[in-house]
Amino acid sequence: MSSTTGPPAQSTAEALKSIMGVIIAVPTLVVLLRCYTRLRVSKVFGLDDVIAIIATVVLIAYACVLLAAADRGLGRHMEYIEEYGDLSDVSLFSQIAQSLAIIACTLGKTSFAITLMRIFVQAWALRILWFIIITMNLANFLCAIFVFVQCRDPRALWNFDIISTCWPTYVFTNYSLFVGSYSAAQDFILALLPCIIVIKLNMKMPEKLGIALSLSLGIFAGAAAVVKATYLVTLSDQSDRFYALPPLFMWAAAEDALAIVASSLPLLRALFPTQLTHSFDNYQLQAFEGSKDALDSSTDDRIQEQ
Repeated sequence: MSSTTGPPAQSTAEALKSIMGVIIAVPTLVVLLRCYTRLRVSKVFGLDDVIAIIATVVLIAYACVLLAAADRGLGRHMEYIEEYGDLSDVSLFSQIAQSLAIIACTLGKTSFAITLMRIFVQAWALRILWFIIITMNLANFLCAIFVFVQCRDPRALWNFDIISTCWPTYVFTNYSLFVGSYSAAQDFILALLPCIIVIKLNMKMPEKLGIALSLSLGIFAGAAAVVKATYLVTLSDQSDRFYALPPLFMWAAAEDALAIVASSLPLLRALFPTQLTHSFDNYQLQAFEGSKDALDSSTDDRIQEQ
């Protein structure tokens, strides 16, 4: 009689389900508070808010797909899935999950970049933010598409009865490593950019630190992206990939959730009126007036030259 208590029956599915529940709950709550703040308190609702909502919906869809995959064998050894699970469904749901994770990550960081564009009016900062938005969306959405076009017949990715010509596994893995590394770098840039700008303002150091920290929470998403990148090599492991994939999926969800939270928390300051909120509003006024003065000065110089 065969036994299911040996190594082939080991499972990380329950851990995956529990962790995903927490990862989804936090950004969902934060985005709901963001919507309340923007609609009822600030009475301003912008494109960055819409994108943050879409990112959260995609993240929830990602979690649902992972839970469905876990019920069918994700997190178990290949031998167990082949005998007791549904290998085709696990493969299909894993492919869909990869694409959804990439999209949620892209939207969360795009929302944060657009939020910074509404705060910072310096021309050089806006150019950096536009560069990040364009290159990030291009690289990440290409990666989301590549998930499904690795084989001439995409069905071969989840239906192993179909024979098709496919890319070498290292091609998608290497591109994913590039995108993951670039994504982490963007998180750190988006976190450091406010610090560079705020430090030059004419206000007390505690106020500077408070504003900079509130706008630099993306550094935690960057840290999660770095850890996630170390697990991307599991995409090339075809021998027991569905047992090895859950840590990658969990860290991808953590990165997505942290990006959404980082883009939303600074906007919740209207719920808690403090000296920091007053200083933040003063910063926006200083930045606007500084940009306006620079523009007026540049215009006057051109008139004098003429």
